Amino acid sequence: MNLDRYTRQILLKEIGTEGQELLARKHAIIIGGGGLGSNSASLLVRMGIGSVDIVDFDVVDLTNLHRTTVFTEKDVGKSKAVVLQQKLRPVNTAVNVKARNQKITSKNIARLMKGADIVLDGTDSIQLRLLINDAALMHHIPWIYAGVSETIGMVMGILPMITPCFQCIAQNLQDSQQKELPILGSLPAIIAAIQCTEAIKILLGVKPKGLLIYDVWNQCFETMNVKRNPKCPSCSTKNGNPKDEKP
Repeated sequence: MNLDRYTRQILLKEIGTEGQELLARKHAIIIGGGGLGSNSASLLVRMGIGSVDIVDFDVVDLTNLHRTTVFTEKDVGKSKAVVLQQKLRPVNTAVNVKARNQKITSKNIARLMKGADIVLDGTDSIQLRLLINDAALMHHIPWIYAGVSETIGMVMGILPMITPCFQCIAQNLQDSQQKELPILGSLPAIIAAIQCTEAIKILLGVKPKGLLIYDVWNQCFETMNVKRNPKCPSCSTKNGNPKDEKP
């Protein structure tokens, strides 16, 4: 691995040469290749994560173009995952970028996440996120929830059986019935950057601090110290899950 390309990143005391070499041995899986997922994939490849898989069964739509920095008009109608693989492999040939053009179901989610050191959420559905959450808890895989709507984005790093899981907060989130949510074009790139930063921190052993909420229009940033729900149907010990681990 040629570390020269990461010189500015290695200069950070939080990363250094040892941290950069550690990132090169990590495997990230991004579920969803739209506005959030495509931007996150681009950042992780550029930051030197060793392997990056993109899972998405959808194709690029014209309406995707206002909120992504990767797709172009020529990509409309093509597989999101395949296009991302083709565009990102030449960006950093030291990174193994893999397209997984598959629809996610309860039957294959565990297999799709197998071998991941971390999973990034690029979906737009609470039900899909609950599938990710359950598979992550079962296989002890850290993951990063991220969501965008209008001018507000949210990010939360989840460490199975240590931090609150997604189910702990899901009841407080609205699953919109709208086919197309209003989204400011700059928002997904900003939230993807926050999501990737949280992913890097977790991979380097830093515990996440809670639910991050950013209103880009009003420039308001808030961190909520969310607590685990003792009655959570996913991570509560009363439901037969592993006993709580102390941070």
